[in-house]
Amino acid sequence: MSEPYVAVRQSCVLGESPIWSEVEQALYWVDIRNPMIFRWYPESKALQSWRVQTEIGSIGFAGDGRLIAGTRMGFAFINLADGEFHLLEDPEGEGRMNAVRMNDGKVDRSGRFWCGSMEDPGYGEVASLYRFDTDHTVHRMEGPVCISNAICWSPDNRTMYFADSLKRKVWSYDFDASTGTIENRRDFIQVQEGDGVPDGATVDSEGFVWVAHMRAGQVKRYDPDGRIEREISFPASMTSCPAFGGPDMSTLYVTTASSRFEVEDFEREPDAGSLFAVETDVRGIPEPVFGA
Repeated sequence: MSEPYVAVRQSCVLGESPIWSEVEQALYWVDIRNPMIFRWYPESKALQSWRVQTEIGSIGFAGDGRLIAGTRMGFAFINLADGEFHLLEDPEGEGRMNAVRMNDGKVDRSGRFWCGSMEDPGYGEVASLYRFDTDHTVHRMEGPVCISNAICWSPDNRTMYFADSLKRKVWSYDFDASTGTIENRRDFIQVQEGDGVPDGATVDSEGFVWVAHMRAGQVKRYDPDGRIEREISFPASMTSCPAFGGPDMSTLYVTTASSRFEVEDFEREPDAGSLFAVETDVRGIPEPVFGA
């Protein structure tokens, strides 16, 4: 396994939601606070970006050149070809007085979009986890929580993971792929104080869970029983989300943030907000497509 290196040097305020397109051989990710979508081609080093009209917490592929997104306004389709932003549903409409926005989200292997909300700045237990089905119906699956994160599924599709960052806890659930239901919640990991908070996560083909530890500058690989198998330290404390990509799906990409950084913080962490990469000895699982 290689040492972490800067793949794309940036100063994202809150880089998040990396997803790899096998078709395009490109990585997508977002900046939540400075609402942007990025697409980067590792082979050519070409980088493209699109500004979005509202804060965007997470994205997934939706076919026909579109992304499905969890935004401050709710669920939306975004067409990068013409910039069209089509709002679909707003499950947190009544929570806007609490400044609730959509946060971490992913498409499951049955084509449903799972996305959790958070109370911004994240001190109230008023958020929820939602499942957005292909018929555009919304189902509240978990809550109340403070900050939704770490949504991912085991390779056999029988276990789902989900975190509440403020509680520093990642849970696992029994997952029924045919119905999209979750049950039997149990603690998967409890992050200790001083070790950051669990943020985004991904699962590799061996069933190990890679969790970004925000504020600790680390990504840790946990076995299916929640034991640490390895940890990777980055020269940026605000590690936010990992995702596998590359031609053989063995490169681990990690987004980072520079939220609330002052001049002295950038002097200490000049690459904060950049996209990092690590060459690993394991492979990830391809991203599903919404509705497929």
